[in-house]
Amino acid sequence: MKKTARTHVPIRFLIAAFATIAVLATSFVAAQPAHAATPSTSSVTSIIPRQSPWSYYHGTAAPRSGWQTAASTWSSGNAPFGKGRDLGRVNTTIPTPQDARPLSAYFHKTFTLTSDLPEWAWLNTWADDGIVVWVNGVEVGRKNAPKGAIKANSYSTIAPSSAAARRDPVTFSVPASLLKPGENTIAVQVLFSWRRTPNISFDAHLVREDRISAPTTPAKPTTPTKPTTPAKPTTPTAPVTPVEPAPPTTPVVPEVTPPTGGDIAGWGAPTWRDEFTYVDASTGKPNVDPAKWNVRGRDDLGLLFDAAVVEREQVSVDDAGVLHIRADWLDQAAKRPSTQSGPTNLWHTTGYLDQRKLESDDVSMSQQYGRWEIRAKTPTGDNTRGALAAFWLRNSQSGEIDIMEAWGHGGAMPAEYDKWVKDTAATTIHTKTDGTGRKAIWRHNEQGAKTVPWDGFHTYAFELTPTYAATFVDGIEVMRVTPASYPDLWDPAYFGSPLHMRLNLHVGPSEAYWGLPDPNNRSATQNLDYQVDYVRMWKYNGD
Repeated sequence: MKKTARTHVPIRFLIAAFATIAVLATSFVAAQPAHAATPSTSSVTSIIPRQSPWSYYHGTAAPRSGWQTAASTWSSGNAPFGKGRDLGRVNTTIPTPQDARPLSAYFHKTFTLTSDLPEWAWLNTWADDGIVVWVNGVEVGRKNAPKGAIKANSYSTIAPSSAAARRDPVTFSVPASLLKPGENTIAVQVLFSWRRTPNISFDAHLVREDRISAPTTPAKPTTPTKPTTPAKPTTPTAPVTPVEPAPPTTPVVPEVTPPTGGDIAGWGAPTWRDEFTYVDASTGKPNVDPAKWNVRGRDDLGLLFDAAVVEREQVSVDDAGVLHIRADWLDQAAKRPSTQSGPTNLWHTTGYLDQRKLESDDVSMSQQYGRWEIRAKTPTGDNTRGALAAFWLRNSQSGEIDIMEAWGHGGAMPAEYDKWVKDTAATTIHTKTDGTGRKAIWRHNEQGAKTVPWDGFHTYAFELTPTYAATFVDGIEVMRVTPASYPDLWDPAYFGSPLHMRLNLHVGPSEAYWGLPDPNNRSATQNLDYQVDYVRMWKYNGD
């Protein structure tokens, strides 16, 4: 099948490009919303500028019920707010009560709109440590915050430094339906990771965007043609000059090649990549590129050890260029044949794709040494019992490198695993996967990773050269071994042949570890969605 590239840049690339450039100049910026790729132009203006005055509260007692919309009698000051050290610019220092230390700081602001309401609006801020935002009493977003109702004793889920938080701004879309003519309110709760957290900070920038119709170019006046005298039958008439058509009234959107990017120091640009921009020529819709991946089904893969059946329709690509590998509950369990090992009742369907059975040599892309990278959002955290999202490498021998395995969590878990499985992913090396080989596992949170896998998209990378192997999470090196410290990875009996990539979402591969989904407690395992923004690979050139 011929590969067809899209003729436009997915808007997520535009957002990332604008945000990256602007973050270098400001603490946080207005990210362009998804409608921006329209022929018309738009006007972006501030509703609440940075460094605006806000009311704030940081006391031992919880604020009164309904504080998100009620008129505030709190103290006031100009943002940015903060307390602690290494905060960057602070205009208002938040005092700390001398007795019991509260777990949150609260901010409240009103703003007035005319009957000319915004077509779109969004709030730019950061999470130091966690943040939850309400507009007119309705939550519009949260980051580094737990699921469920947010209370005065809610903790943030991670604890970034103030500098790291400002370098990682967050944008919350404000639905136009929430806004009204007259007075509106915005309320923010900043969560702490612990009562004696060394520092927190806050500022926010609320902006609006309104479409402005692109001006049309008036049609060029046409010159009347000179009347002609009927010609003699034997004499041809002179040709009449055609009238020049008016130029189009709508600007033409130019075709744009998807961005390249992804240069890594010491490696350069990727030598292979999939940004999931392929469009199926027969349907005109996004799809997995069949020249890069083989989407597997039960017919050619068989049954895994999972409590799930592999089906091709569980793998798809959306209009934003994101790959989805989904695992969904079945109404009735499929049954495993009694001659096979593994769970008898298979309660899920799931997806699997790899680089096998694509060309005459059986593998579309493989290499023994290099760098492999994925940006993905894994179905982990609460209510994902039995999930295992994986990005891994295999060869023609028995060697396996699990670059990223992220485990789900939910319900009662064995004590040994409950303490770590919900807050980390891992890199695992197998010499053999039949249980007779050796295995090493490096859990990312124990190796220094600064994020948890379940709070959004994260980048996982693995480098393998003749002299070292290393794992990176969001650009931070969290594991490094050498042939001297871990010789298995360079043993030619296991890793003497090229490696190819695989992506899949296991469901219930281990009852002893992270548990089987329970059909009598489906709330402990929500429908699972493993999302992949891109996969990239760099070739090792011996430098």
